[in-house]
Amino acid sequence: MQLLPHQFYIARQVTRRPVPRVLLADEVGLGKTVEAGLIMHQLLCSGRAKRVLVVVPDSLVHQWLVEMLRRFNLRFSILDPLRCTALEMTEEGNPFESAQLVICSLSFLTGDDDRRRAALEAGWDLMVVDEAHHLGWSEEAASHSYLAIEALARRCRGCCC
Repeated sequence: MQLLPHQFYIARQVTRRPVPRVLLADEVGLGKTVEAGLIMHQLLCSGRAKRVLVVVPDSLVHQWLVEMLRRFNLRFSILDPLRCTALEMTEEGNPFESAQLVICSLSFLTGDDDRRRAALEAGWDLMVVDEAHHLGWSEEAASHSYLAIEALARRCRGCCC
């Protein structure tokens, strides 16, 4: 992987903050996923984060899983309806607490009130939201997805969108 200078710069600036809360807004193709991975990796390696939730569109779940493993050796677990049902059958407790590093789709997170509440109660150090500009907000109303992510962001120490 060849990293670009601006990716190191952004990651360095963000991880120097006591509480990293940022909107990564590079143009398409300039490596926002890599920047988020660098930030997560540094926060995890330094012990400033232990539990990370990554929320992505359905079509990007496996791409994020592969990228985080291949580029950063971060072993995320995908939490989807099938895994969640299996966890609920074999264990009691919150399925969002079954792993320290979790990737789930936005539709999975927002499609069921119990799962949304479980994610809120799980205690995250960092949340990364990919494609956050699609959440939908206006002065008149905010979308259900926007409100769910906003509630999670309020409970997370760090947030990258």
